[in-house]
Amino acid sequence: MSGLQYENVFSVIFIPWRQQGCGPRHANLVAMLWLGLVAVFLVTASPIPPPPQASGSPVPVPQNTHWVGEKLNYSLQAVMSQSIRGRDPFGRTIHQVLAPTRVRGRESIAVTASSASSLTLHRLGSVTAVVEGAKPQRRWGHGWTLLNAGGVLVRDSGNLGGLFLLPLPFMGWHAVDEGRPLSVGDSWSGKLGAKLYGMTAQPLLHFTVTGERSVLGVNVFTIHATGSVPMKEPALTSSGEPLGWATGLAHITATFDYDPLNCRLVSMQAQLQDTLHYKGPGKHVTGIVQDVQRTLVALDAASMTGGNRPVADPTP
Repeated sequence: MSGLQYENVFSVIFIPWRQQGCGPRHANLVAMLWLGLVAVFLVTASPIPPPPQASGSPVPVPQNTHWVGEKLNYSLQAVMSQSIRGRDPFGRTIHQVLAPTRVRGRESIAVTASSASSLTLHRLGSVTAVVEGAKPQRRWGHGWTLLNAGGVLVRDSGNLGGLFLLPLPFMGWHAVDEGRPLSVGDSWSGKLGAKLYGMTAQPLLHFTVTGERSVLGVNVFTIHATGSVPMKEPALTSSGEPLGWATGLAHITATFDYDPLNCRLVSMQAQLQDTLHYKGPGKHVTGIVQDVQRTLVALDAASMTGGNRPVADPTP
């Protein structure tokens, strides 16, 4: 089981966003676990939206947000589990529970172009997947990303998707509450600038600022977010037999530390949980898919303390 499991996990992690949604043969049960918040923020193509029209005075553009040559290094962890109950195309009863898949990764994000309206990023990463009783498997990848000021992934190429996209939407200068100054008690609602594989819409979340503190000398705000999103995913048995499309609502909760001065995610703990219903070609092919996915992202200490401001302007 572990060989098929690993290959399908990696096939989803290291597939460019243009190829997503290509069908059940590219994902099995473990792939589905990767495809939620842990797999986070595989996006669809979209034009750069105009700057938000905030009430009152316009939000100023930060003068020291991101610069060419800036580099952010992140560590990434995820735990994924899934169960399926129902019937297969042959009318047999299914009740399967996969052992949790644990994923560890590292990502380096380098800014190659920066303006008031967009960022161009080059990303390098590696990931190791571990299933109980199987040998750990490791892969590497890279990608080029265009991000607009609102944190929307406008273009993404290469083969570094999934979990590695988590820090990116927070790098836009008005991605968090349209760039307004934050205070404890603030709250707002909005859509994320990207969506996960399997989501039929961008997640709509409600954000609340719950605290403010210093991390390694950097002032950060702690923000709690909750929301939901409709899902549509191919469901398969552990042997790879397609069961049809599973649809339903996924619930998302996240708590993260955000550095507003430098427009970057410092850390995040997030969970996606869903109960999806599948229906196959035969009238008896029905059942339930349940996913629980937890992830942790953290900015390295060296990036926190040494990389938040350039010594001199490196732009020619």
